[in-house]
Amino acid sequence: MLPVWVVLASLLYAAILFAIAYVGDRNPLYTQRPWLRPTVYSLALAVYCSSWTFYGAVGSAVRYGIGYLPIYLGPMLMLLFGWRIIERLALVAQSQNTVSIADFMASRYGRSQRLAGMVALVAVIAAIPYLALQYKAVTLSLGILTGRDIQNTILGDPALYVAILMALFSILFGTRQVDATEHRPGLMLAVAFESLVKLIALTAVGVFALIWSKRNQLDVYGAMQQLIEQAPPVGFVGQTLLAFAAIICLPRQFHVAIVECGKVADIRRARWMFGSYLVIVSLMVLPIAAVGVQLFGGSGAVAPDTFVLALPLSQNQLTLALAVYIGGFSAATGMVIVTSVALSTLVSNDLVMPILLRRGWAQQAQGDMSRTVLWIRRMGILFISAWAYGYYLSSGSDTALSAYGLMAFAAVAQFAPGLIGGLYWQGASRRGVESGLVLGFGVWIYTLLLPTLTESGWFNSAWLYNGPWDIRWLSPYQLFGLTGLDPLSHGTFWSLLFNISAFLFVSFRKRPGLRDRLRAEPFLDPYAERRALPSKQSYGDLYVLDLLALAGRIVGEKKATWAFEKQAALLDQHLDVDLRANSGWIQFTELLLAAAVGAASARLVLTSALRGSGMEVTTIVAILDEAGQELRFNRDILLATLENLDQGVSVVDAEMCLVAWNQRYQQLLDYPPGMLYVGRPVADLIRFNAQRGKIQHRHPRDIEEAVRRRIAFMRAGTSHVFQRTLNNKQVIELRGRPLPGGGYVTSYSDVTEYKRVERELLEINENLEQRVAERTQEAERAQQSRTHFLTAVSHDVLQPINAARLFASALHDSTDTNEMRRLSERVDASLRAAEELLDGLLDISQLDAGALQPEITVFKAEEVVNDLLQQYAPLAKRRHLALRTYIRPLYVRSDQRLLRRVLQNFIANALRYTREGRIIVAGRVRGDAMEFQVWDSGQGIPPHHLQNIYNEFHRYDQSYDWGERGMGLGLSICQRISSLLNHPLQAISEVNKGSMFSIRVPLAPPPLPDPTTSAAVPAPSNALALDGLRVLCLDNDVEILMGMEALLSQWGIDVITATTIDDALSKMKQAPHVLLVDYHLHDRLNGIESLDALREHAKHLQGALLTADGSDELKQLAREKGYLVLTKPVKPASLRAFLAAQRRD
Repeated sequence: MLPVWVVLASLLYAAILFAIAYVGDRNPLYTQRPWLRPTVYSLALAVYCSSWTFYGAVGSAVRYGIGYLPIYLGPMLMLLFGWRIIERLALVAQSQNTVSIADFMASRYGRSQRLAGMVALVAVIAAIPYLALQYKAVTLSLGILTGRDIQNTILGDPALYVAILMALFSILFGTRQVDATEHRPGLMLAVAFESLVKLIALTAVGVFALIWSKRNQLDVYGAMQQLIEQAPPVGFVGQTLLAFAAIICLPRQFHVAIVECGKVADIRRARWMFGSYLVIVSLMVLPIAAVGVQLFGGSGAVAPDTFVLALPLSQNQLTLALAVYIGGFSAATGMVIVTSVALSTLVSNDLVMPILLRRGWAQQAQGDMSRTVLWIRRMGILFISAWAYGYYLSSGSDTALSAYGLMAFAAVAQFAPGLIGGLYWQGASRRGVESGLVLGFGVWIYTLLLPTLTESGWFNSAWLYNGPWDIRWLSPYQLFGLTGLDPLSHGTFWSLLFNISAFLFVSFRKRPGLRDRLRAEPFLDPYAERRALPSKQSYGDLYVLDLLALAGRIVGEKKATWAFEKQAALLDQHLDVDLRANSGWIQFTELLLAAAVGAASARLVLTSALRGSGMEVTTIVAILDEAGQELRFNRDILLATLENLDQGVSVVDAEMCLVAWNQRYQQLLDYPPGMLYVGRPVADLIRFNAQRGKIQHRHPRDIEEAVRRRIAFMRAGTSHVFQRTLNNKQVIELRGRPLPGGGYVTSYSDVTEYKRVERELLEINENLEQRVAERTQEAERAQQSRTHFLTAVSHDVLQPINAARLFASALHDSTDTNEMRRLSERVDASLRAAEELLDGLLDISQLDAGALQPEITVFKAEEVVNDLLQQYAPLAKRRHLALRTYIRPLYVRSDQRLLRRVLQNFIANALRYTREGRIIVAGRVRGDAMEFQVWDSGQGIPPHHLQNIYNEFHRYDQSYDWGERGMGLGLSICQRISSLLNHPLQAISEVNKGSMFSIRVPLAPPPLPDPTTSAAVPAPSNALALDGLRVLCLDNDVEILMGMEALLSQWGIDVITATTIDDALSKMKQAPHVLLVDYHLHDRLNGIESLDALREHAKHLQGALLTADGSDELKQLAREKGYLVLTKPVKPASLRAFLAAQRRD
């Protein structure tokens, strides 16, 4: 029998645990305190530190030196670098209501009941040796504490009572409610307290070891260094990776870290608090191991795994020894309690419930079945405890504690590929996870579990080294001839290699379908905000109260009523008798049931229950799929995109079931309401269309053949494009493409209008050759017209130039003075004709291109007329024609330059075609406008020519034109200017009497007088002498300078010539009165810049710019500078008028 004080201490400690758990359940205050909740959560995570880490870590340090670190280093690495994995798991678990690691993996891979059962079975098998390890640790510690051999009888074995006590504790505080997602504050508080107790106990022993070594002058630091310098075991890296995965793959760790996580934000604080916990524990191991080796030896009578307890006992520190025993007891019981609760949920939801549900248990009228679920879990705890205790009794080997723990780690590590791959890889498939799990766990059993049982005496040990049937390469310690690894690393390597290889290979070969990829989105991106797709569609005779009754039977009537009332308040609905259930309510019910019996079992419950509502099984499955939160959210995004397309779109999955569509698809094919839903077999839709005649078939018996043929076509993944004419003459174009991983997407476009236009185009195409011929003829006529235009221009330009050359030649040979005067006049007339033609062509091009922009101003009408009178008076005098003006002193609004151009053309034509008589320029008031008229006494124009006078190059051949035959452009220019200024033109003519041309310009009030302007100066007389006027001419063309000098000299002007700006500046000493400068000097300065440079020495000088560039920009720039622009070829009359004005000034 055990000493009474040990029994009392154990019972007292157990009573304290019960009290803490009870108070925590009744008053869960820590969950409401932000500063305390992360602390309790972090200490609860320390349930990882079982008796293996409490006792076994010291034994590992003695045997392997630094090789004890992997069990601590792995979690530290996870907390430092892989904490995002834990955070993602917690986010997904809260959104999907997962209650265990099996439930999590089943939810990720299509709510597979088979996968959930496989994970549950592996977790239970892996945990049994681990639970047995805790019983062994308690028994071992009791033997060391009492100094007695523990009785081998069952009733005398303390491990039995520990198993019973911990099972009772787990039942009382781990199965109080059926909802497994509800947090257990009492249980978590008790586990946190146990973690604190074992930390204090281990730290106390470590400190005691340091103090004792100092008192006894033991070089403990040297001993610790010697331990550390020992070569690490071969499996150091492998054990670290196992511990890294165990922090999330162990069922108890998943339960504490994921299921019991109240706030995801607590994970970020817990990574540092729990990490610090591990650092302290790992540091305390070294002094205990070093002192223990000094006292007991590395392989003495005292087992290294018991150094923690044996050290204070050897120094008669009973109180400390009892504290250490309580710490070890806490480490063992904490692990047993949490593991029992987690495994009972696995057994209930994933092993027992599916069997009951398939037997119709959910349809039986049993009233409240939540108690049944709870009793299943309680019996599961007893069964697991009994199995673990039985394994403890049967495994009589002396295997180290660490070996048990690492073996369990290797087993649960088989979950890692599917668990972590499901968080990051969309291509992970259910079949791949199942294949990898079966192979990996099978190899684990062969290489690790069976050898352990063999060493316990269950089997003959010969096969361990020689292999079964003496096939050495099948030896579990040297599988396929691999040597050099310890048994744990060897088994871990091969099991994970088979697992990962099968997982990847099968996932690549059997890609997940569209539905699985959509459902995986919440797992792949748990940080994204998602909202449920609103649904107003109800199904069959299913009511919300029916779902409430179903949920009440599973989770309890009180719990179900509270949850449904809360959901109804969120939806702003009332739980009335006639409230029909839509997909949103079904989804809510499924999540509520999943919290109690797991996601896969919840699907079975709803499927069984909904069959009684008059629905087909396919419809039920479709509704449940649509109700899934992850699929509904992704369908929301998909449909929002599809609804903005003009084409109809339908998407089917690899099972040829409808998963997405848009309204346009329903409209084009005229499906009745309710016909389309997620999961509807596409064969039903094809058959429906065929029965309505929308698919061609010869006989009703051919419908099934048409359906089969189209389904086979889609399964083959062949792209297609074809058009279908419906019975309402509507033409639909179908474009189908296969989807990666299976499935098919088809777009439907209404091309009826396109086909109509196509027919019309075909009809038009029949006359296309004729239309092309007509267009060709038009193009040829346009080409001929352009050729005629260019020919006429060339002829009309060459004619006056040729005439000028002939007259110049005759002038050269003539000696008669009168004849020379006449010939010179003819030369001048010919050159003037060429000039007018070029000016006319330039004006027409600018007017047609819109380059001329009118500058509307208000001015005196008589100014324009008087200016033209001065210009043409000498010519009229030489031809003995009377030129008279009659105009009133009124103001008009127009562009003065363009108006002058029109009147200039009128007067020039009158002078050209009037042989004798007079020409009158008059301005007559017509209402609010003034009509400028030019009358002549010429030969007149016949009426049939009068209507064409505004066409380019149209001329009426007059019998007399003073040798100045017109070019046919002047009136065309006048018409364009008239249109630009909106000034109407008029032409009146009578043969042998004369013609009148006019333009009407709006009148304007006189502008306000400008006080800065001096009084008007009378116009100078043409007879004003220019004698003594000095003019500086700057031009880079010597011929131009010679001509300008000859002309100006005849007017009595002193001419100063220069070819460069520097030459001109040097001649400014001669004090010229006027500056005449060419614009394009090809010098360092242009004309305007040269005028500026010359006027710097004489600000009073006036200058004129001579240029062939008639652009408005240049004229505007010169006007701003105050310079007159004389366009080349310069008219002598304009030049004389300018110089006369300067002479007067």
